[in-house]
Amino acid sequence: STVSCLHSVSSVMGLPAWVWDPYIIINLLVCLSYLYVRFHFDEDSMLFKNDMMGFTKEMQVGGSCLVALYVKYWKSNSLAEFFPTFFMYSKVAILICTAVQSKTICAWYAVTFLVLFFVLHQGEDKTPNKVVHLNTGNFGSVEDDRESTWLVQFYTTWANAAGFSSTFNALSNKYGSKRLKFGKVDIGRFRTLAKKFNISLSAVMNNELPTLILFEKGNEVKNQRLPVKGKDGKLKENYVILTKENLIKYFKLEERAKQAAAQEAKKNK
Repeated sequence: STVSCLHSVSSVMGLPAWVWDPYIIINLLVCLSYLYVRFHFDEDSMLFKNDMMGFTKEMQVGGSCLVALYVKYWKSNSLAEFFPTFFMYSKVAILICTAVQSKTICAWYAVTFLVLFFVLHQGEDKTPNKVVHLNTGNFGSVEDDRESTWLVQFYTTWANAAGFSSTFNALSNKYGSKRLKFGKVDIGRFRTLAKKFNISLSAVMNNELPTLILFEKGNEVKNQRLPVKGKDGKLKENYVILTKENLIKYFKLEERAKQAAAQEAKKNK
């Protein structure tokens, strides 16, 4: 197939397979289309007039977008994880700029972005892993497990789940065992679990997704949840960036893996 050929080419060229993900290609082309569209705008448009400190509105919007993206880039584990954020900020910038120039063009972009949001999702990391896919039907395997520790990822397809999945999969491969298990559940589909664990499903500027919760003997472990929430249910400002190193340290995975191995060895004697 065409996709297989592209993956083979990317392998030969040393490129990661996600580069050919339709989600990446189509969103990139749609965002880049603005560079073509803008050259057909009226040169006397308010978009191109100096507004503040000699900067045009387009430069102000673009500059703000680049600053925000720079911060987000350094908080991402990989380019695959960063691209959804890049597309989101780029689309917001495009909508603001086109709204100044032409309400019609802005409306067309808004409809296009909305369609892409619902029909196109980033492909998941396909590398072998030890992650158990959970749902409302089998989540009891976590809550009824009195012998194992579970680290569960609560995610939605619209909140950069695929970008983070490679990190989570790698952790499962390194630390996963019979007594230290990794699971993930799409709370966009199984919303009762989102409500049960007080996780926001907002699709706009949602900093709660993905949420990681550690379970021991079937119960959520106190202060072992990321992002961290206060007693008022609000996220704490000094949140932990979800890098592999930070997750290992925060959830004490090295220590828990050794404990799990020791318990299993003791049981098998």
